[in-house]
Amino acid sequence: MAGRRVRAAKRVVPAAAALLLAAVALPGGTPVDLQPNHLTLTARVGLAPTSTDSSASSCNPVSQNVSLTPSTSDSGPDVQAIIKRGRLIAGIDTNSYEWGFRDPSTGQLEGFDITLVHALAQAILGNANDVEFLSIPTADRIPALQSGEVDVVVRTMTISCAREQQVSFSSPYFDAGQEVLVPKSSTITGYNSTLKGKRVCAATGSTAADFLQTNDFGSTVVPVENQLNCLVLMQLGLIDATITDNALGAGQVAQDPTTHLVGGLMDSETYGVAMKLGSTDLVRRVNAVLDDFRDSGAWMDDYNQWLRNSLGPVSGPPSVTYSG
Repeated sequence: MAGRRVRAAKRVVPAAAALLLAAVALPGGTPVDLQPNHLTLTARVGLAPTSTDSSASSCNPVSQNVSLTPSTSDSGPDVQAIIKRGRLIAGIDTNSYEWGFRDPSTGQLEGFDITLVHALAQAILGNANDVEFLSIPTADRIPALQSGEVDVVVRTMTISCAREQQVSFSSPYFDAGQEVLVPKSSTITGYNSTLKGKRVCAATGSTAADFLQTNDFGSTVVPVENQLNCLVLMQLGLIDATITDNALGAGQVAQDPTTHLVGGLMDSETYGVAMKLGSTDLVRRVNAVLDDFRDSGAWMDDYNQWLRNSLGPVSGPPSVTYSG
């Protein structure tokens, strides 16, 4: 489609077991050769991982669900920069089935988050395809915004107190929580002592990695660049469990029915569109788009198309409160 590009940069992005494969290093530096024989995408390299500083301990974004009041004005400096450029630069995931992935049969980027990016471009630029997609690893989401390399990150990004000190978030657009994914033959029952002595996979810079940093239950943590690499390693028998968002885990189960989620949700989270810290006018503009996305029924259509089969029926999008 015209205006729809995926930017190439410096490093191959590891990919989904059923879609793309790449090189992963296990603890001790042992390389696992999973290089694809078709279709590689690229991403940025050399940026620091997301901070897990929890100094804003009094913040509780999940229960508050508070964001800036929406505005349809295009006069602010951040929105104007996008309009003058003529395209929205969006940081996305290309490795998460149902959320952001490349359909191997069509070559097109698809998923719940991809649909949302097109809605943002349509509202701001008048053309849903005036988008430049940049595939970024989990740990590089915040640095990509801080450097100005992307305008928005729409990548199943959990709103958290620590992250709100580094980037600005839209109103919430999805409810989720962490859960444990294991083979159906596994004796692991959840995020508990049954992980002892097991190899547990999580994406660097993710909420799952924060959980394991707090308590790994005597497991060996296997870090990867993108969470779907964990499914590759699980299929190869190189890890025993994955901790990830249940919404992402459900996509992995859909790809590999020999796996399942166990133990129930470990927390309650919401996803938001992330933007550079202080980009107030863009936050308000994105919130206006999200309001329309929710109220028009587009959110429910997007959910039913991509997520209902994996996550089941829902009553609708998260509730939202605006302030300021």
